[in-house]
Amino acid sequence: MTEKVQKLRQLIAAADEDALIGLANKGTYKRACKDAEGLTAEFEEGDDCITLNFGGETVTLRSPLENSTCSCPSRAVCRHIIGALVLMKGVIPADEAPAPAEKPAPEEKTEKPRPAETPAVKQVQAEPNAPQVKYLSDKDEARVHDCASLCRGLLGEILTDGLVRMPDDMPARIEAAAVRCHGLKAADAERVMRKVGGLLTAHLQRRASFSDHEFARKLCEADTLLAALEKGRLTEEALGEFRRSYEPLAGELSLLPIGARDVSGSEYKGEIYYFLDENRTSGGDFLTISDMRPTYYEDSTRSRRVPPLSPWDLGATLSSVMKSKLVLVGAKVSGEKLSSSAETKVASQTKASLNCPAVHKLIIDDFRQIAAELDEAGEYETDRMFFIHPTKCCYHRFDKYSQNFIMEIEDWRGCRIKVKAKFRAETRSFIELLEKIARRMVGNTDANYTILGTASVQNGELTIFPIEIYDFIDYFDDKQYFLPEKYDGTEAFGDYAERLLSLFTRLRNTLAFIVHCGLRSEIRDEDKLTKRAENCGMAHLAELTSALLDGASAYRHSLLGDAGSILQKMSALYEYIELGEKRLQTISALAKMQPEKLTEEQSPF
Repeated sequence: MTEKVQKLRQLIAAADEDALIGLANKGTYKRACKDAEGLTAEFEEGDDCITLNFGGETVTLRSPLENSTCSCPSRAVCRHIIGALVLMKGVIPADEAPAPAEKPAPEEKTEKPRPAETPAVKQVQAEPNAPQVKYLSDKDEARVHDCASLCRGLLGEILTDGLVRMPDDMPARIEAAAVRCHGLKAADAERVMRKVGGLLTAHLQRRASFSDHEFARKLCEADTLLAALEKGRLTEEALGEFRRSYEPLAGELSLLPIGARDVSGSEYKGEIYYFLDENRTSGGDFLTISDMRPTYYEDSTRSRRVPPLSPWDLGATLSSVMKSKLVLVGAKVSGEKLSSSAETKVASQTKASLNCPAVHKLIIDDFRQIAAELDEAGEYETDRMFFIHPTKCCYHRFDKYSQNFIMEIEDWRGCRIKVKAKFRAETRSFIELLEKIARRMVGNTDANYTILGTASVQNGELTIFPIEIYDFIDYFDDKQYFLPEKYDGTEAFGDYAERLLSLFTRLRNTLAFIVHCGLRSEIRDEDKLTKRAENCGMAHLAELTSALLDGASAYRHSLLGDAGSILQKMSALYEYIELGEKRLQTISALAKMQPEKLTEEQSPF
């Protein structure tokens, strides 16, 4: 065993749960631990690394651990690397961890003799790394249970009446429940109730941005969260946190401003600013900072102007420095979020140039790579952000019904994906710019544009939501992407995946219909939905669908129906649909984007 490998083994043995979470994020760590259950580590030691297979990928562990690599498309520390570290920790003895620095022994103290009738009580020392679990008092726990029951009761009323029969005072009642959650320090419950209330207000105000599907999703999420708070022992952690906890970064953080977008929702409005972490000091490629203001406290009788964000003791607004490269010292992050704390200082401020190697290496010109990386993406928006170079625009149009500007772009392989931008007052100028660029790109393969956007799969198709578009970044066709072997033959399963996704869409439409019309309205084609799930070989899905539809049917013919139990069944079905779509979306997206009879041998190189 070489000295470098011995040092690497010591690092792995010393890496506790917090250290592994710090390498990626909590969600990635939990998923990796679940994947590692029941597996054994079969590894090889090299001169300065340890190599092993995990989840069908080859992981190479190096010192420091953040320099470890994986054969998967992910550019950050992925679940395969974290899972490999978890496996190796089970192999490497704990005594290989470096010994902590010895502290000088305290002076011996002479204990006073105890009375003979008083037996000595042995002091039990808590383990130093044991998590401190703080349970709520019985009184506070009962209050949270009652509050959760109250909130779930309101959600049940919404489901019973439906949006079409909802009383006008329901948003105010939801707001009052959110205030009660705040008083009990139930941060997650308050947050989700405010979201529900904001969507209800948007519905009553007939805003074009309101969606029955989005409201049905949020209603199910709220009920699932509140059900967990309604019964059983509760900890302070279960209530959530009102504010993010930010962790300091060691050394300097070099930031390139890459874009911004306006946000105008039912709860908050403001701007989100995006930066490229040039040296990946935070562990990822992108970071954001938000200048958001809550809308639920706004009142025309006591409105006040909130000054723009001026972070890091800059003495200037953030928007005014979005053309400058910044080097920060003492920066703090929480996930993908940058702290605006005055404790962080700007060490240097120079003119920024995005036509640089740090951006060039991130540009993707093969749309299959986006779908594959999206399959491994984490929970943050920045995990789904990409620089994209299309070859041309095939067509563009404006959908008056959805208020979306849509353009279809093509890469050098002929793969096609959609770009969508929602029209709002704040995005009018950006959409006009997109339309102008789309006209230039149609049929013109010499047009050079790079799009920064977030990716997702909608209706089985890969869709990009643009943040910025650049015409000054040079494109170098010096890299070739090979799709991982696990996606071989996706075209063969594309039709089946599309069939299942179509079923999921119909079920989503049914859930949205129930929420819109209420439980007293008859549901069309009830039997067909269950039968279709059975025909697709989805027995558990058919069972969940039948349970919901039978419960809704029984509610219409009874005066003693329980809307809460039906909402619980709806939440279970929705959770299944989301899980199924996540597993199928990459297969469907790859199958739909790829042109016919295209092989790996076809290449422009």
